[in-house]
Parts: sequence; structure tokens; C-alpha cells
Amino acid sequence: MRTFAAVRDLAASGPVAATVRGTSMAPLLVDGDRVAIARARLYLPGDVVAFRAGPAGEERIVVHRLLGYRLHRGRLACVTQGDASPTPDPPFPLRELLGRVVSHPGPAPLAPPRARLAAVAAFLRMLVRRLAR
Repeated sequence: MRTFAAVRDLAASGPVAATVRGTSMAPLLVDGDRVAIARARLYLPGDVVAFRAGPAGEERIVVHRLLGYRLHRGRLACVTQGDASPTPDPPFPLRELLGRVVSHPGPAPLAPPRARLAAVAAFLRMLVRRLAR
């Protein structure tokens, strides 16, 4: 997806504007909200991040909350989940990470301490379920 590479390059030099489509991050982000995405040196659990997802030819940029990291196919991968989604997304390689959402139209902070703790708790629950199999 050439568009992704171009947007990733732009986000490295400063925030890039994007429009949210869907309700997976409701109520924090809703359909039609404009957000700004920028690269970061470090991504922490609880951050709202943008990444490339979907099969080849049908890729899209998704904005979800970072739960943590895990090994996937021998490499470190990101684990994310929409705030309104019932399950985590499939893990994806770090190279698919576009950046962190740095601003949005609402008054609520993007990653308050409570959201960071909830992200870590969701990640730990997922790990426990995987280990219990």
C-alpha cells in the first residue's frame, strides 16, 4: 500500500490529519471525528495508535488502543483493541504501526491513567487465556 508508506513518512515529520470511520473506539472517537497522528519513539500500553491492517489489496488504516506487545511468528508484534470492541485485534508487526493519535476533537484525554491500566489488564487477561489453552 503506497498510501500507507506516504502517510507514515509524513507522520514522521509532523502530525497527519485523518478522519475516523466506524465506532470501534466509541465513545472516545466516533465516526467523522478528525484526529492527528504522529510518529513516536516509544508506544506505551494505553496509547491510541494507528496501524495498517487487512489483507493485501484491502488494507486500511485502523485506530485502536495499544494493549501491549508479544512475540508473533518469532518477532515482536503489537496487540491492540478498539475501546468498543469485544476482542483484541490479531497481532501485527511493529513495521505496520503508523503512529500515535496526538489530538482529537473531544475533551477527554486519549490515554488517561485509567485507560493505561485497563489496557494492561486486558493484555494480561489475553495472555492468561492463551496460557490456559
